[in-house]
Amino acid sequence: MQMIDRVWKIVRSGPGGFTLIELMVATAISALVIGIISVCLSFSLRVWQKTVRAKPDHTLLMAQLLQRQLSECDPIPINFQSGSRPLFQGKSDSICFITSQSVKAISKGVPVAVRYTYDPGTRVLSYAELVMNPYRTQALEQFAAGGSPSGTRAEVRTYRVDFPKFSLAYAGKEAREFSGSWLSTEALPVEILLNWKGVDGVAHSMVCMVNSPFAIESNFLNASTPGGLNQ
Repeated sequence: MQMIDRVWKIVRSGPGGFTLIELMVATAISALVIGIISVCLSFSLRVWQKTVRAKPDHTLLMAQLLQRQLSECDPIPINFQSGSRPLFQGKSDSICFITSQSVKAISKGVPVAVRYTYDPGTRVLSYAELVMNPYRTQALEQFAAGGSPSGTRAEVRTYRVDFPKFSLAYAGKEAREFSGSWLSTEALPVEILLNWKGVDGVAHSMVCMVNSPFAIESNFLNASTPGGLNQ
């Protein structure tokens, strides 16, 4: 008990509280910590709001989809009324061909006819696909021409994506320059130059190789000259 009494006397004889300087330092540190936390919270809120409000750029995804579908383009001739030929139509603002790559995999392994059509007025790229049926060649021709064949509307899947800019150009084997359309009905092009602009205003170029899994970013080569794969 005597030892406890001595310790208690020492404690009571010490300083009775904090000094003014200690209180000022503690207040300053607390204010600094609160300020840092508020700045971090405000920054996080701005980033979150910007992420939520930002529209996703689907243009790159569509370009990659086109590249994958072209890499598995089906060159097998189809017996149309006008003759036997592969289904491929290429213009500067549209393209139609047969591929095994389906958006929704509704074909379950069966090839599909796909069609990309760009409207520069509305700046919208329309994508459509139709399950391939070699016995309904008339429906395939109508689909390639941009229509929806009668009796197949439920089979046609259509999607639309905002595109500030979209254009295609084509080159065959040993071609020296790209052309704005592909007129051959007997052979497919070897390279297809895709130029587009994203919603952020950034211009892109990609050279798609038909029946090849490789694509070339044209930023690293002369986009106006075919044969970039060999450069």
